[in-house]
Amino acid sequence: MEKGDFQKELAHFDEVEEIIRNKLKKLREDKILLREQVLHERKEMWEDNRHLVRDFDDVIFLNTQETVVKSVEKQLEWNEIEIQRHIKMQKTPYFGRVDFVEGETGEAETIYIGIHSLTEEDSREIYVVDWRAPISSMFYQFDSGPAWYQVHDYRNEVEITGKRQYKIEEGRLVSVNDTESSMYDDILGDVLSKHSDHKLKVIIGSIQKEQNTAIRSDTKNSCLIYGLAGSGKTSIGLHRLAYVLYCNKDTIKSENILILSNNNIFGSYISTILPDLGEKPAKQKVFADFLEEFLGKGMRIEDYYSQLKALEGGFDEERARWIRIKYSPEMLQYCIDYFAGFPFQIPEIRYKGEILVSPEKIRGKLDTGRPADFQSRFERLNVVVRKAIEDYFMLHKEEICSDILENQEDILSAKEARHCYKMIRHEYIQSARDSIIRLNRLEPQIQMREVFADYLRRTGESDREAVRLYHSLERGKLLYEDGILYLLIKVLMGETASFPDIFHTVIDESQDYSLPQLYIIKRLFPRSSFTLLGDIYQTVNSVTTIQNYEDYERVFGAGLIQTRLRKCYRSSSDINALAFRLIEKQGHPIREEYSYFERAVRKPQYVQCRDLFSCLVPLLEQLEKYHSVAVIVNSDEEALGVKAYLEKYKEAQLIISPEDEIRDRLVIIPLILAKGLEFDAVILLGCIQANEGNPHFRRRIYLGCTRALHELYFVEREALPDSLAEFAAYMEITEFGGEV
Repeated sequence: MEKGDFQKELAHFDEVEEIIRNKLKKLREDKILLREQVLHERKEMWEDNRHLVRDFDDVIFLNTQETVVKSVEKQLEWNEIEIQRHIKMQKTPYFGRVDFVEGETGEAETIYIGIHSLTEEDSREIYVVDWRAPISSMFYQFDSGPAWYQVHDYRNEVEITGKRQYKIEEGRLVSVNDTESSMYDDILGDVLSKHSDHKLKVIIGSIQKEQNTAIRSDTKNSCLIYGLAGSGKTSIGLHRLAYVLYCNKDTIKSENILILSNNNIFGSYISTILPDLGEKPAKQKVFADFLEEFLGKGMRIEDYYSQLKALEGGFDEERARWIRIKYSPEMLQYCIDYFAGFPFQIPEIRYKGEILVSPEKIRGKLDTGRPADFQSRFERLNVVVRKAIEDYFMLHKEEICSDILENQEDILSAKEARHCYKMIRHEYIQSARDSIIRLNRLEPQIQMREVFADYLRRTGESDREAVRLYHSLERGKLLYEDGILYLLIKVLMGETASFPDIFHTVIDESQDYSLPQLYIIKRLFPRSSFTLLGDIYQTVNSVTTIQNYEDYERVFGAGLIQTRLRKCYRSSSDINALAFRLIEKQGHPIREEYSYFERAVRKPQYVQCRDLFSCLVPLLEQLEKYHSVAVIVNSDEEALGVKAYLEKYKEAQLIISPEDEIRDRLVIIPLILAKGLEFDAVILLGCIQANEGNPHFRRRIYLGCTRALHELYFVEREALPDSLAEFAAYMEITEFGGEV
């Protein structure tokens, strides 16, 4: 770039900064006035309503005053949001630029792209375009040459003549780069090389083409975004949330979206993303919240991580077999079909000994165009019975009214007889409804036993597991998989309330959910579309998790949008090379489907040390330059041991509960809790030896090593085992005593 061109960019940057400063000044002035107005309106309402409300006019007046107060408070809230947005914009007002020629008019245009739009107050000229706007998609999707962007149903054809990226730090323009590609590698490399803290960061300036496609896929439909560790799934999923809010700003607010994760560690990790994108934080839940809410306070349910640990501790094959049955698509479908076709008992309704309508006729109408779930069919049954009674009474109206008059001719008038007719009809309808409820009153515990036992008998299994499960329910103590099955039955029976105010849901690490769990979630959020994030290579067992991406269609249908992220960005080249090799299948190189961003740091280190603890402190001292370091171990017990040892040397936070929140620079964490997190440097302490006999050995090591951004250490007592000899080429192998 020529010097004169850079000076023009500096002048433009200064102009934008001046607009932001002016807007901030006005917003802050408005804030003072709004605060004063809120105080004034509250005071006035208090003074006017100190006494008790005397009549209806007082109620109307009070409601009017409350409306005024709430309106001013809402303005004040919006004002504060705008102030925070503009403060963020001061630091980085924009990150990209696109020069293009409109296809229809031939006019040359330039847009600057940032986290938020910026318009000059007086001229209404747009200085910065929101990254989510349709026109901004060109920055991510196209190189120089023919391009287009779509607004609603209209496709605008353009010719891109240039693209620029800006490096802006703390309100200072550092550099400007012309680029012909979708993403300038030097800038991306710089972003990826930065040190990480324990919060996921906004990446709008470095979104790649395939990531942009995932973000902007149809917000009304459910979407599966999948890829290897470090491909940006979580970041893209959360940026998609911001995009959903932008596209549906009139109908969807932050309180209408939900983020589901496996633990609260992850919740804290992603907590700043939406606020950093200028949106309010979304609701966050873990699946255990649904178990607690709908299965009753008196029910004790094993948590998810206890289930995993139980399966890993000697690998309980009997329990694993029953989990496979309970989580199977066949079991799920059987339960759905059972309640969709539930054989309701239908009362025989008579009037003066005459059958109003036969149960067979009602059943015929009920099964015509049958709704696909228990609750809908139950409601339909009540409607059909009510209609049958009303039809009978309408057909015999004159006859029934005559009977009433004949029996009460000296007491009732014809008008009063018609009123009695209506009362009798209502009583019959209510009586029929009461009978339907009484005949079809179901007990979820009994239903679960019966449905499960029937399924087992049909598949040639003994029903002893159904009996055990029923007794567990009576005792109020359930295994995690039993809690899921019980909740499924309650959902299918219509015994749980739904969440109709949630319109979009993100499910992180969705491969760790079973099919029944995903079905439950879909039923609990009937008005929601979903963004599912997953990587089947990060499943650490074949019992409780999704094994194929096709399985998602069983719950979300064939219309599910599937987007694969093909490139990994988190880890260095050497770490990714090792990770890819770990999950390769024979005759099917993973590099044929996926790639990684080339960023050299240092090869993974394999350190042999007879006393694992003795080399920890020297290693950690070498890693002092990093903002986040994790010592990852195989179990809670090992984590406690590391914590006890390090107490006299280093400040370190112990994470052994899914409820914990990461606060410290250095953490000690078991492998199964580290999923989804990232750290500048990772020490896998004894993880190879501890997992060598595990049937999912390589996937567990893959999970551990892909937590590292820059440096990775394996610390083991023994030399690299023969089963991993092929990986020596991807490591630097040393013995403790030398330099590590």
